[in-house]
Amino acid sequence: MSAADRSELIAIRRMPYGTARIAASEAVTRCIEADGPRELLAEALLDLVEAYSFADEGAKSFVTFARTLRLWDESPELFDAGDERNLFWEFKWVAADLPEFPQISAGQAEAFLADMERRFELAGHGLSSVRMSRFRWAWHAGQADAEAQRLAWVTGLRDEYEDCRACTIGQQVDFFVDTERYTEAVELGRMQDDRCNLEPARTHYGLALAALLAGNPDLALRSHKRALAGDDGDTTDFPAARGQGFEMLARGGRLSQALRVLRTDYPDALRAGGSPATHLRLLLGVLAGLSANLDRAADLTGFTEPEWGTVGALHAWVQDRARALVAPLDARNGSDMYARHLARALAATRTEHELPAEAAGSAAAKLSAPSDLTPGPDHATETEAGSETETETEADRAGTGAALMAAAEQLAAYRAYAGASQAYVNAAQQWEAEGWIARAGAAYAEAAQCAVLDHEDAAAHTHFAAAVARIELDTSEAELLVAVLTAWAPIAARMSDTAGLLTAVRRALAREPEPNTDELAEDLAERRRAEWQLRQAHLRDTLARSLAASSPNEHADAVAEALSAGAAYAQLGRTGDAAHAFWLAGRVQREFGAGADAVWALESAFEGFTLARNRADRALAAGELIEVLRSTGQHDRAAEIVAEL
Repeated sequence: MSAADRSELIAIRRMPYGTARIAASEAVTRCIEADGPRELLAEALLDLVEAYSFADEGAKSFVTFARTLRLWDESPELFDAGDERNLFWEFKWVAADLPEFPQISAGQAEAFLADMERRFELAGHGLSSVRMSRFRWAWHAGQADAEAQRLAWVTGLRDEYEDCRACTIGQQVDFFVDTERYTEAVELGRMQDDRCNLEPARTHYGLALAALLAGNPDLALRSHKRALAGDDGDTTDFPAARGQGFEMLARGGRLSQALRVLRTDYPDALRAGGSPATHLRLLLGVLAGLSANLDRAADLTGFTEPEWGTVGALHAWVQDRARALVAPLDARNGSDMYARHLARALAATRTEHELPAEAAGSAAAKLSAPSDLTPGPDHATETEAGSETETETEADRAGTGAALMAAAEQLAAYRAYAGASQAYVNAAQQWEAEGWIARAGAAYAEAAQCAVLDHEDAAAHTHFAAAVARIELDTSEAELLVAVLTAWAPIAARMSDTAGLLTAVRRALAREPEPNTDELAEDLAERRRAEWQLRQAHLRDTLARSLAASSPNEHADAVAEALSAGAAYAQLGRTGDAAHAFWLAGRVQREFGAGADAVWALESAFEGFTLARNRADRALAAGELIEVLRSTGQHDRAAEIVAEL
């Protein structure tokens, strides 16, 4: 093999975690084992352990890590300084998975930890990560000495293999919440001032639940919003933390929001997890939140699955699934820890001090519809519009829409999104009173965006609807209308209320016919047609995404619109946008059982992201394509895609 082989390993490490990275890492490891060079084998094996560990494949990492240890014992010369550091660093990842799988016996776990300590001592490395690993095992196995192990870890000497300060805080906050030491969790969680790939989001989830149960709902809500802002949506890192988030919202009086986050952000989390214990910890949080709301058992959850249709039905389903996971874990651990956690979740109630109510937008915004409004002076010239004159004073401007907009923009610049959202609403109402209807619409759109950043979906949904109702009245604002509809789409989907958006998108598609360019110069005519085609493509893409989110009955139309948008983007040379549209089509086809049909769309997405040099999305689309090809028996084609990575 040539020097390019190390470059290949580096390229794989740049890929996002998931199926494609695992497949590529497996392939290059097999190649090195078969053909060399042998000096790259340690690096390849360690990369494969990482790929498994961060893609919910912890069970596979045990075997690969054992192979790596054998190689270390037999041929230590194959490990350079970087390989040795990675080997001992990855010990923690594998040790962290020991309590997660009930098929790993307590004896095997203890033997692994003893061997870990022996190897660290032989290599002359510090033992801080060993102490941390022993604490995690004692904690998640329900052993009586978990607190003693924690103290031994945090009071011992730190070394280069220790976790970062942020993780040291985050793990302990989790432990305190798990053991109902809520005051300590709050005190320590409020000290979090560092960050890494997990933090501070993990700490903020735990802090939010602890603060609510300690009687501080305002801190709970602030912390939860900070957790959401730091959660990148990765499936691996935060299952237990997201369970805490669901419990906090539901027990704090925001059940609808809790269900909405679970339903839209992590739709597959209820059915499977990276390990039995990780999955159970998520389910216990969901179960506690549902148990606290059984007085609303008949309420609809918004899930399309019949067994999850109501709060009561979902509670029964989660309880059954959790019980099935508790028994083997407690049996392996020789304790009743998870049984006690299950009983605690079933006994959960809403807290005495509830969270502040979810913002829902202003009454004025809710009630306004296009028929209520008439266009104002938005088409006037700058002078006719009463633009600011040199003699106008600050006092004259204080109550104007322009002044209120400036105040709102200042709040937004400081990221005070709750205050900025309300300030933009105030500006919108003032613009409307002055007759500037389209400007009012733009202000409502800004209010909506701030509400999105403040994680107040209901308010954002209301403000987007108000914005569209006003912007639609001004036919010169086609670009703005498309932008607002596009921004509204994910929020409407989260709210499971896409009817108004769908109507507005279809109306926008129909209201703007292809421009008549007969009397324009050729270059200007071409530009006008391209601008119109791009707006149409954006609208069809938005329509496709909204149809995909609205109902299973709409999936065929969603695919058709996505393919249409993809073709339009491709014609315009917008390869990246085309790839995203084709990716959507393939995902919808795959979700509804049309795996063979999904291949073309996913291949188109893969090729488009390749041309657009979008490495991250290329790898993710490739992962889905590989899974579809393998599931439909096209293993040779799947291998070709892996080779292209």
